[in-house]
Order: sequence, then structure tokens, then C-alpha cells
Amino acid sequence: MAGWPIIDRADDQRLAQALRAGHTSAMAELYDAYAARLYDYCHVLLRDQDLAAQGLTDSLIIVQERITGLPDPRLFRGWLYAVTRAECLRRRAESGIPEDRQKAREAEGLVETDESTRRLVHAALMALGGQQREILDLTLRHELDPHELAEVLSTTPQKASVLIEQARNDLDDAFAAVVVAATGRDDCPSIPALAGPVGRPLDAETCGRLARHIGNCPICGLRANRKVATARLLHAMPIAAVPADLRERVMGTATAPQYADMRATIAMRSDPPRRAADHDPEDEPRRKAGVWVAVGAAAFGVMFLAGILLLLPGSGGKENSGNQAIAAPPSGSPSDDPSESSPAGATPTKTKTSHTPTPTPTPGKSKTPKPKHTKPATTGPAPTTPGSPPSSAPGTLAVSGCDMRYSSHCKVTVTAQGGPVNWAVARTSGAMRASGSGDLGTGESAYVTVSRTYAGICIGSGSGTVSFTSGASADVRWSC
Repeated sequence: MAGWPIIDRADDQRLAQALRAGHTSAMAELYDAYAARLYDYCHVLLRDQDLAAQGLTDSLIIVQERITGLPDPRLFRGWLYAVTRAECLRRRAESGIPEDRQKAREAEGLVETDESTRRLVHAALMALGGQQREILDLTLRHELDPHELAEVLSTTPQKASVLIEQARNDLDDAFAAVVVAATGRDDCPSIPALAGPVGRPLDAETCGRLARHIGNCPICGLRANRKVATARLLHAMPIAAVPADLRERVMGTATAPQYADMRATIAMRSDPPRRAADHDPEDEPRRKAGVWVAVGAAAFGVMFLAGILLLLPGSGGKENSGNQAIAAPPSGSPSDDPSESSPAGATPTKTKTSHTPTPTPTPGKSKTPKPKHTKPATTGPAPTTPGSPPSSAPGTLAVSGCDMRYSSHCKVTVTAQGGPVNWAVARTSGAMRASGSGDLGTGESAYVTVSRTYAGICIGSGSGTVSFTSGASADVRWSC
């Protein structure tokens, strides 16, 4: 990165060994090599020049005091950034971001970029999720490799590589979208409708629609370069300049004997960065295979037991039509943070249900009553006693699934059929969340907002289900 000192991994190992040995010049060398980089990273996380200075100071003290806990000097760079991130997030959680925050001045001697390009790059970055922006910052500007990023984010190098690739592709698409939205309105009549009013920031969903349009539009495809130099885009963004007097403050705190108790307190109050699970990645397929064997054995046992019950007297055997839904008990707690928007045009799809009320099973009982031989039922309304109120038998719940596609949320539709319904979300499966409950009159509908658990990260495609207490379930899919 222009304006930052160049330091290779061999220097990292030498610095780690010097700090471990307690060399008097080690902290000064560490500051000169990394202070500018780490101050900018602290400023990204804390968005205030004073908080960033405090976060950097305490992070370097923690590194100095806890260097003996680093198992391998080759891990120094990732560990250094992980310590810094943990300290900044701790500060942010305790005090939050001040309303009257003061941003740091911009560092000098960086890549010269015109203001219009900066605005476009900033708009593209704002369309991404917060974690994606941080991943791009750490890999493209701070030049962390997947193993070092995995240390910072407490994940595996394999997953970190996937996250990096996805973030870079999303930045390519977002930058193409903001360029076309800013410059292509007069050439393509579809752009105003897709991008919205001039000057309105583009969100991730709008960028997704524009990116798909650009891929299929011969006019916009020529205007937008979908594979831009993402590293150069990040270099165009401003870098926070480290305060001139911060070096003296850090060195005084790190070396003065009278501050020994302060250094110990700073090191004690910090939590060591979380590490990814210590297991061999090659063991993962075997571990998953073991899980599936256990699941298969359990499923076989359930089917075997069900077969025995069907053969018992009074079980109903083949005479049970199987059209009745079994109510599922709630499990788990639904999220309290559902998304508030969804794609338009969602319409309910009716599901086949029985015209008889759905019975609620009694816990511990699996037998169904033996059907009695009765006269064939006559068609038409059931007889009523003169003066009695009309029947208010409960209805059934019809549900329709939804597709998030390039969004992070969608809406499942629930409809009462054949009578009033009391409904509630029981649970979800897959990496998504949903909640809701209510009462519906005959023919009335309601909507349940479903969102991905990790809204800022979407890799490939996936699916899941939303299950209701009535036994009905809706399929949800997404693709990125």
C-alpha cells in the first residue's frame, strides 16, 4: 500500500522473536513497521481519531505483554491484527461510537485519484456488507493472506479464501452497478427503474438487479467493466494519518517502569483472540460421514418402530389416508430481528389439505382410533339445531414458500382455509431465521419475513424450511 512501510514475513518473525526476548528496541521497531497500518484499521473499526489512537496504543501493549502466548513466530502478522481487532471491538461494545466523533485527517503521499472515482468506489463499498468491506480492507490494503485473515476472523483458511473471492466478485458487480447508475441513465431506459432516483445510494439488492441487467444488456455491458482492478479501487480510498505525537505516547507507556501496573491491567482486561477449531481439515469429511451414519441409524430406527405401530390392532393400517397434517411442537427460539422488507409480488400457493379439522396429537400416544363402519356421509351442510349458532370449526393453514434470490430476505405467505386459524412459527432449518404468530379469519392471509442468518455473506445457493405449529412447512431458497 502506498505510504505504508514494506515489511515481509521474515521481518515479522524477527520482530516476534525480539519481543519475546525483551529487546529494548523491539517495541520501537514494531511501531515503525505497523503503526500506520494498524491506526488506519483501528480508525475503520472505531471511526474516531482519539478512539483509534487509544485502541492502537492498548493493542501494542497487549502484544508486548502477551507475546509469550504466540505459539509460532510465523503466525505473528495474523495474531497482531487479531489482537488489534479484538481490542477495538471491545472498546466499541463498551462505549459505542461517539455521536460527535472526529475523523482523522487523510494521510499524504498516497495514490492520486479524482474525487468522482472516489465517490463511485465509496458507493460500491457501501453496497456491500460490513464484513465484506473489512475482508477487502484486510486482504487488499493490509495484504493479509488467507491464513492470516482466518486468524483475524476466527475461521479456517479454506473458508477465508472463499470469503475473499466472494467479496472481490461482489465489489466488481457493485462498482459496475454504480457506474451504470451514474452514467447510463440516458442510454438505457431500464436503468432509472432499476436504480431508483438520482443520488439515492444503492443497496445490495439494487446492485444485484443492476449486475444481472448489465450481464444481459448490450448497451450497459459496454459501459461497465465488470472485472475491474479491485485492489486499485481500494487504494483509491483515503487512509487515516497516524497522529504525530502517538509514537512518543506509545513508547512511554510501553517502556516506563512507573507504568508497569498499567501495562499489566491492559493485558489482563483483554480477551485473547478466538482461534478456529483446532482440527485437521482433512478430518472434516470423516467427521461429517460419522454424523450421517448416526443420522441414518436413527432414521432407520424410527421407520422400523413406525412399521410395527402400523401393524398393531387399532393403528388404522392402510385405511389412514395420510392427508392430515401432524402438528409440530415448537423448538428453539425464533430471532427477534426479522428483516422488514421483501420482494414484491409474493402470492400464496394453496396446498392440499383435508376438509376435516386437523387433530392435535397427545404427547406419548401414537395410535389413531380404529375407523368405525358408518353410513356414507351425505353431501351438503351439516344439520344444525334451530337457533344454534353456525359452526366455527377451525380451518387449515396453507403456506407458500419464497425465493430470496440475490436478496437477504423474502416473505412466506400463510392463509387460513376452511375456517379461522391460530398460527405460529415453530422452527426453521438451514442458515436462516423467522418468527411470527397470529390469528386469521377464513380466507385471510399474513406474511412471515425470512432472512439469512449471515445477511452480509452469501456464497452459492442454499435452502431451508420454515415450520409452523400446525405442521405445515414452507420451502425457502436463495442463490448468490
